[in-house]
Amino acid sequence: MARAIKQRKPHITSAGNISSTFGLIKVEGDFDKDDLQRNIMAISWIDEIVADSNGALEYENTSTGVVVAAHMGKVKIQIDVRLCAERSLSECYWTQGHVPAFVNSSEICIEMGSGYTHNVPDLDLCAALLMLLSSEDVPIEMYPSTLYMFFPFKELQGMLSDKNENVVKNTLTAMGQLECAPSLRQLKKALYQTPNEAFVMTALEALFYGRDFNMKPYMPLLVELTNSKQKECKVSAIQMLGLILESTQKEYMHILRRLIRFEHHCVLGPLLDTYILMAREEALPDCLYLLENRKSYWHPEIVRRLCEIDHPLIKQALSVRYLADSTSAEERELIECYLNANCKDSTEKKVNDFIFSSLESTNSDSDDDEEFSGLGSLFG
Repeated sequence: MARAIKQRKPHITSAGNISSTFGLIKVEGDFDKDDLQRNIMAISWIDEIVADSNGALEYENTSTGVVVAAHMGKVKIQIDVRLCAERSLSECYWTQGHVPAFVNSSEICIEMGSGYTHNVPDLDLCAALLMLLSSEDVPIEMYPSTLYMFFPFKELQGMLSDKNENVVKNTLTAMGQLECAPSLRQLKKALYQTPNEAFVMTALEALFYGRDFNMKPYMPLLVELTNSKQKECKVSAIQMLGLILESTQKEYMHILRRLIRFEHHCVLGPLLDTYILMAREEALPDCLYLLENRKSYWHPEIVRRLCEIDHPLIKQALSVRYLADSTSAEERELIECYLNANCKDSTEKKVNDFIFSSLESTNSDSDDDEEFSGLGSLFG
């Protein structure tokens, strides 16, 4: 029989780390006493929750240290409190709001909701999860959605009629992570039997991201969702379309031409890349529109893609762009490499040299103006 693990009152060691029931918790970073004290209080709270759980929660030794184990039906969950604390007390860790755990021996981070704030230590979220796992008759929808995929399919199926839209969407997402045939049938059914566009989009995402499903039969539906009046749904459809389409599928070019005018950063990435490679020099008017009407962080990516097309119109446009005052150093470097790489004869090289020297001359004149700008008062 395994020896029972005794609780140890958490305290700060001489080296500035925290000693606890869960082992030595390393503190990596410059944290003040209030930060450390909040985490120590959370560890003490977790120990109290385990002690008062009437056996629902137990300490267990693992290869990584002491964890808190609980059961949710046939599912075994082990919460790694030490790792949770170390992440919370590390300046290098930025994905707060997650509780590290093992579910049926598979490592997973349990997301505790989107309402996370930095003022709430991860250990408080850890404690809240342990309180939930130690309680009886908890409705399935009350558990973190990360755990939905571990519930039996029949229980998930019942959650699709929940009045809370987020519960339904999270349930559909979980079904995309199941390998059983009934979950696949349910996702396909959701595509055409629900009037809610958000549910349809979530079902498509579950098929594509969760099951890596062939989306060709559902392309008309996906294109239709790019017209959705629900912004979140429209954005998701655009992102997925950009990941699915290849630059050889030119039958979609008129659709992409419409979508790249949508003012949202979801356009910047696979969708825009595919469109430029698909339309080639025909994409130039749209790219010039985006360079003029979108924020500066878009510009290098647009120029980068244009630099993959060897065409006289592209060269002309990029040459003009090179000399524009608003053009960034990153863009100019891309354009300069492009013009030099696509130089076909000595005449083009002379033209390129003239363009590059024109910019240097302009910068030199600007410096001279600044140098003598204060002399006007001498002749006033």
